[in-house]
Amino acid sequence: MPDIHPPGRFPFFPPGKEAISFLDKTRGFWKILIFALISLGGIKQATAETFSIELMTGTAYNLPTGLSIHQAGQPDLNFTANYDTNPFGEDAPYYAYRFSLWSGDEAWELEHIHHKMFLSNPLPEIGEFMMCHGFNYFFIGHAWKRSGLIFHLGAGPIVTHPEAEIRGLKYDSEHGGLFDAGYYFSGIGAQATLGKNFYFSKNFYALLETTVTAGWAWWVPIPNGSADASNLALHGHFCMGVDL
Repeated sequence: MPDIHPPGRFPFFPPGKEAISFLDKTRGFWKILIFALISLGGIKQATAETFSIELMTGTAYNLPTGLSIHQAGQPDLNFTANYDTNPFGEDAPYYAYRFSLWSGDEAWELEHIHHKMFLSNPLPEIGEFMMCHGFNYFFIGHAWKRSGLIFHLGAGPIVTHPEAEIRGLKYDSEHGGLFDAGYYFSGIGAQATLGKNFYFSKNFYALLETTVTAGWAWWVPIPNGSADASNLALHGHFCMGVDL
């Protein structure tokens, strides 16, 4: 049986914590971003030496996190959700890519992780709830090379492509949102990554890395309402990269 949370609770908080305002929900993100900007502001400016492109595949393990379903005219559903990733099935695969502008041993980065989430312990009212075409993380980040390893930190928006059937009502996932393609800005996320490059030529390399992501999507459209979904996940990536 799913772990039922009392109505009005939010996912990263245990039962007993009250619902908080939009500003309170995002306050932690702004603190992280401000801290990162202050920390990185002292980095000495230098001419970029290398531009790298990395294309990744992999999978992720999702930790149990809270899910709240808000539907007009119906009581809220609040419970602890379990998600499968199913990285190579259900239409769209799991993938990621990263662009890095290196100056010495540090880089500024843009990264996209196309994470997938399939609810595996639905309540009776939920026919399906999944984001096959992405619980998409878009990160602006920074990287450091230290002792043969690469450390990455990043933060940015979450764009979801929800597919849901709640109380017999099915959501139109193919229209609306960004580009009328069913994509919606839904929240914010952050990541921390540890990786290592294995060069097999001067410019080409393979990469193994592990990533921890934390995301809060407080507005995921569903039939006649919205879902409030969080995600904590451990990712494993295999990558091919090139230095230009």
